[in-house]
Parts: sequence; C-alpha cells; structure tokens
Amino acid sequence: MLRIYQKLYPFFLILIASYISPVYSCSVVFNNHNNKANIAARTMDLYMSDEPTLVVYPRGIVRSGETTENPLKWKAKYGSVVTTVFHTNGVSDGMNEKGLAAHLLYLHVAEYEKRDVTRPGVTYALWAQYVLDNFDTVDEAVKQLSKYQVVSTKVKGKEWPLHLTIEDNSGDSAIIEFINGKMLVHHGKEFTVMTNEPAYSIQLENLKKYKLFGGNLPMPGDVDSLSRFVRGASYLKTLPKPNDYLDAIAGTLSVIRTTMVPFGAIDTSVGESADTWVTRWVTLADLTNKLYYFNSTSQPNIIWVDFKNINFNEGKPILKLDPSDVSLSGEISKNLKRW
Repeated sequence: MLRIYQKLYPFFLILIASYISPVYSCSVVFNNHNNKANIAARTMDLYMSDEPTLVVYPRGIVRSGETTENPLKWKAKYGSVVTTVFHTNGVSDGMNEKGLAAHLLYLHVAEYEKRDVTRPGVTYALWAQYVLDNFDTVDEAVKQLSKYQVVSTKVKGKEWPLHLTIEDNSGDSAIIEFINGKMLVHHGKEFTVMTNEPAYSIQLENLKKYKLFGGNLPMPGDVDSLSRFVRGASYLKTLPKPNDYLDAIAGTLSVIRTTMVPFGAIDTSVGESADTWVTRWVTLADLTNKLYYFNSTSQPNIIWVDFKNINFNEGKPILKLDPSDVSLSGEISKNLKRW
C-alpha cells in the first residue's frame, strides 16, 4: 500500500511513513565545514544486535556481487576497514584507505530497479563494500552507478530495503536511493545528513519548515526519522569551528549523539506508542587523517583504527576484531587477528 501512496502529495507520504514500524533506523551526519578534518558519523539503531565485526580487508580481494544471474565481479583496488553484520560478509559501514566512507541505512519505501540481467548485479549486502573496494572519490563512484544494478537479497532471513550515503576526503558527498523502481542521486557537499523515512527529497522539504532553514517551527525532540533529521541538520549548522583536531572529533560526536535513540525510548510523534529501536553503536570516519572510530552504546570504551598502522598490500591477511570487547580501548590495530 505504501508504494501506491508514494505518488500522492508529499505531506500525505510523511503521514503514512510516520506510522511505519521500520526494521531498523539510523542516522548519518557529515561534518565537512571545518578546518581540521572531514568527519562522517553514523548510528546503527536496531531491534536486536547486528553482531558487528570490525574487518580489515587488504587490496586485491577478489569478489562477486552474489546475484543469481550475471553477478558483478571485481578485484579490490583499495584496502578498507568495515563493520560487517551478523557474522556475514555484508557490510553496513566502513572507510577505505583513500578516505572514502560508505554507510547503508534502512529506507522502508526503497524499491529497487527491475532486474536487467544485461547489467552485472551486486546485492545490497555488498554494495558498500563494492564502492569502498573500487573508488577513491564520491564523483567517481557516482559516475559508475549506471554500470551495475543493486539487487535485493536476504540477510538473517529478511530483506532489508536500504539506501546508501558516501563521503570523501574533499568534503564531497552523495545519497543514493531507489524510489518507485528508479535510482535517485543527491550529489554535492550540501548533502550532509541522512536518516530514514520518508524519501530524501521529502526530508529536505520538511526541513524548510524549521528555524535555521527558513521556517518557524522549533526543533523537534522525538526519536522518529523526520525529527532526527532536523536535529542533525540544525546542530551541524550551528557547530562552531574547532580549535584543534580533538575539537573536530568531539563536535561531530556531539551532533550525532543528538540523533541517538536511548534505551527504552518511545516514539510519541504519532500520538501513540510505536516501535523504536535503540542505538546499538556509533562510528566516526575521519576521512582526512584516515582513522575509523567505533563506540558500542552498551560499553563505555571508544576504540579506533589508525590506517597508518595497517598494511593494506595485496596478499596480506584479512584481519578482524570484536568491537564490543569491553577490554579494548584506544587504537586497536595490534589487537586485530587473522580472519
């Protein structure tokens, strides 16, 4: 039914989307307007643990898009540090050695293109990894989008409609989603926030109703996707210039934390209790200095990988680590183990 309503007036779609109980929700903010570092942060919100694993992939890994017909095939040009889900090769988040980051977020209204088997396909579980393996800039990744197809698949026995945001160390960014079977791309340095429902164009229109963006409404405080989008955009806009690198990290963390969903939170935006999924973890990708941070919300420690300490040369082993290990703290490259 939602697909029918997508063609109706945008406000109606917002109303419909607000009543959807998503499988999971997340938020992304991209701090690309400071003089210290371009930093992308994201939350993972889910009704259960996605059993994340930090994985380091060297260059030269040979992969397949894992579609039934005409799978995309490639050999990784770049090494990367990624967060995988459910102990599979599916990647929800990560950054490559060139400072390109990719994040997959839930989008209930996503409807992928009708399969054209003349174009090689990649399942969305490997979409982010394909981008990280092959491209060093957002512009390069966007220009290649028409040469392959993103195909739905099952992970943990479910299909998860998703959209992708990517950022690079020049401050460029893009948001790619599939609406009514068509790919839509929002490409430019101005696209610095993403959450979930509804479609991105409607999120941008909704933002105009709020103070700081030309409207009169005060900042919303609920945990629904529309409210989180407005908060992320508002606080990112008012974030002061950092005095040093630690200020840049702290500032970005302060913004992404305003979009987090606390344990026990109830979404009251529709006037009644709705399913709301807690924030399980947060990552920061420093695209300038090539550091990848991870913070589990059930643990007090923050860990990170400094890419200077990683050998991404082809032939090196794949490394992994449980980022929820409470004994870990700080830079953890020495704690990585062979896959």
